[in-house]
Amino acid sequence: MSVNDLSPEDRTALVAERQEEYKNFWPGRSGRRTRYTIEMFPLLHVDKRRGHPLIPATHDMKLRKVVETFGKYFKQELGFDSVPFVARHSRLHPSDPKIEVVLFDAQRVEATFPIAAGAAGLSILDGQRWLDWVWIHPFERGKGLAERAWRDLEQTYGPDFKIQPPLSPAMEAFLSHNDIAPERWRF
Repeated sequence: MSVNDLSPEDRTALVAERQEEYKNFWPGRSGRRTRYTIEMFPLLHVDKRRGHPLIPATHDMKLRKVVETFGKYFKQELGFDSVPFVARHSRLHPSDPKIEVVLFDAQRVEATFPIAAGAAGLSILDGQRWLDWVWIHPFERGKGLAERAWRDLEQTYGPDFKIQPPLSPAMEAFLSHNDIAPERWRF
């Protein structure tokens, strides 16, 4: 039965029920808005490095929280069981000096301050640097941010770090397209 087929009283009651449902549709820390909204984050307290999207975030708690949010997007998009990075240190997530995190400055949004549009986590295992995870906002994908961020990652961490599997098909395509040596990522 269509809404238009209802009596005026029933239609009013149905609309009131729908308004109540809608009011409760998005709210809360774990509400649908949180689960389905993907944001970029203005970093007002950070200097913009023209031409270099990499923003070190390991030692700044505000930036670590943004990295954690991008880690949650990564988890949701790729179906992992846990987030790849937790900002706050705890018994379950102690501080590890072998872990570093970075943010990526958006390239499509122009501002005098950086706008975080992605993140990556790196670690050291048995003396070898590993890129553990990378996530870039969908609006920035395919627009050159990944290539510029990759150049910065290699300048900062050297051109021989390994890329931790599993890799998404998009990441495999990126690595192949950019001629990243297969021994760095095919295990």
